[in-house]
Amino acid sequence: MYEVKMPRLGTTMKNGLISQWLVEEGQEVKKGEYLFELETEKSTLEIEAQEDGVLRKIIVPEDEEVPVNTVIAILGKADEEIDFSVYSGAEKAETPSEPQVQAAAETERDEKPKAAAGGGGVSPRARRVAKELGVPLDGITGTGKNGIITEDDVKNAAGSKSSGLTVKETVKLNNVQRTMAENITNSWQTIPQFTQMVTVDMSKALEVKKEISGISMNDIIVKTVSNAVKNYPYVNSRFKDNEVTVFEEINVSVAVNSSHGLVVPVVRNTESKSIGEIASEIKELAEKAESKSLGMDDYADGTITVSNLGSLGIESGTPIINAPQSTIVFAGATRKMPVATESGEVEVVPVMGLSICYDHRFIDGVAGAGFTKELQKAFENIKAEDLK
Repeated sequence: MYEVKMPRLGTTMKNGLISQWLVEEGQEVKKGEYLFELETEKSTLEIEAQEDGVLRKIIVPEDEEVPVNTVIAILGKADEEIDFSVYSGAEKAETPSEPQVQAAAETERDEKPKAAAGGGGVSPRARRVAKELGVPLDGITGTGKNGIITEDDVKNAAGSKSSGLTVKETVKLNNVQRTMAENITNSWQTIPQFTQMVTVDMSKALEVKKEISGISMNDIIVKTVSNAVKNYPYVNSRFKDNEVTVFEEINVSVAVNSSHGLVVPVVRNTESKSIGEIASEIKELAEKAESKSLGMDDYADGTITVSNLGSLGIESGTPIINAPQSTIVFAGATRKMPVATESGEVEVVPVMGLSICYDHRFIDGVAGAGFTKELQKAFENIKAEDLK
């Protein structure tokens, strides 16, 4: 017998949620095969089985959050006698006997295929979607391999049975998205915030980008923000219990887009790192985001946020503070615009829209303007040596 426990994915992780069991009770699994899908506050990962065996008992069902090291399932041999009462918390006398458990499991397995017209059973994802949409599996004809009911079969059935509007898709937020939604809602409701906007001449920044190989404009923005923070450390802070905590380290939370959605991992100690080191770390974080392998530590201890949507063609925006931080910098797309010089002549120069949002509880307009102008000045006078 082997106890499957809720793993700890990071030093700050306290709880985890099983979003989906990828193996059903009674099914054999090999070491290294995916056993379940785990959601933490910051990431979603497929967890491998650590031992060979039959999944004899699922202790913790889907969508239930439990502390790390909690026993969530039991692997064992098919004919091994196991006392499950110690995991349910019930008295042994009140726990169904092993033959009763096996009979109940066999009955359930027998009933599920019968619910499918094709007799091919139901995929785990299809069962999950059916539960979310409230669609009975009875009468659905499976179109998957060997007649199995697929996720699309369930969605099609939901659309055909609804009256009025046809449901194209119902998307349930994963744990990462739920945490982000809660954080943004909390920020908007509890932090009075204001945004300052300036236009930045990016001529020198573009020259530096050509001069230093292997870096992106996003890397330049992150390092330049870090440099500006050194002169205005009050933006590298948080407000709590009528106290402002200003941090020595500059840990930049960087908005990273992936096919799974937007995440905001942290590049630590940017004040002491070269732009090459920062570029390498951001690339690594982006790869981890795409493979859904970001851990809790990758999100921890951010002190200021940079959101650059310029590569997506967004010219300006009004960001929302990434609570509990006090400041977020939004960079838009660089585009060529006619600009009047001090001599009255008109030149076409590359400009970028810069929006900076502040916590108005302790950063007033004048204080915010100091950092806003400092950052604008840093971009417009940037040199390659400033980024080393």
